[in-house]
Amino acid sequence: MTELPEHLLKRAAEARARLTGEGGGGGGDAAPAATPSVATPVVAASPAVPEEPKAPEPVAPYVEAGLKRKTIPAWIIPVLLFLPMWAIYYVGYLENPPADAGGLLVEGGEIYSGQCASCHGGTGGGGTGRQLNDGQVLLTFPSAEAGEAYDGIAGQIAWVANGTAGTSTATYGDPARSGGARTPGSFGQMSGFGGGLSAEELVAVVYYERVTHGGLDDVAAEAELHLLEELLQVMEEEGVDLDSGLQAEDLQYLIDTARAGADGDEEHAAG
Repeated sequence: MTELPEHLLKRAAEARARLTGEGGGGGGDAAPAATPSVATPVVAASPAVPEEPKAPEPVAPYVEAGLKRKTIPAWIIPVLLFLPMWAIYYVGYLENPPADAGGLLVEGGEIYSGQCASCHGGTGGGGTGRQLNDGQVLLTFPSAEAGEAYDGIAGQIAWVANGTAGTSTATYGDPARSGGARTPGSFGQMSGFGGGLSAEELVAVVYYERVTHGGLDDVAAEAELHLLEELLQVMEEEGVDLDSGLQAEDLQYLIDTARAGADGDEEHAAG
C-alpha cells in the first residue's frame, strides 16, 4: 500500500476542519466564521382611508312623480277595450234633438222680408209675383204631411232654387191643381235663389211661406219641420248644391230619403 505524503494529509485535515467548523491543530489560521446577515426591517403600509360615498344626484320631479304613480288597475283594461264599441252603440241610438221651429221660422221670415216681399208682398198677398197667402202656396205645392195626395214640398224647393229660367219642366207644382197647373213664365219671371242662399236659408224661407202664408196646421207644421231638418242633414251628407239645377224629381228622392229617416227616428222614440 502506497503511503500518502504528509503535506496532503495535512491539507485534508484542514479541509475537514473547515467543513465541520472545528479549529485545526496544524498550521494556518482557521477561516473566520461568516457573520449572519441582519434582515432589513419592512416599513408597514399605512391603512387605506375609505372614500366618502358621493351624495346621490337629485331626482327630477317628473321622474319622482312617475315612480310614485300607481299602475293602472287590471279591471280598467277590458273597460277601455269595450269603450269604443259602447260609444258607437250609444251614438247610434241617440235621438235627433228637437227641431227648433222658432229658429227656422224666424230665419225664414227674415229672408222672406229681404228677398221675397218686394215681389210677393209683405203678407204674401202678391204683386209682381204670385199670391202666396190664403192657402195659395199650398194649393200649388200641397203638403203630404197634411194628408194631401201630392207631395209638393220638393217642387216648391226646386221652384225657389231654380226660378223660371232654371225650371226644365212644362209645369211646376201639383199637375192636378184646382184651376190648372202652373206653368213657368205664366205670371212674370220668378228669380232663382239657389246660388244666393244656402241650403238652410232656402229651406227656411220655404218653410216660412208654407206655415205663415199657406196656413199649415200645427201637426202638419211640426211634421214638415222634422222632415226639413232631416232633409238638410241628408243634403249635407250627399253634398247637394242647390245651385246645380236640381229639379223637383231629384229633390223628391232626397225628400223620400229624409222622410224615411224621420219615420225611423219616430219609431225608435216610440219603441
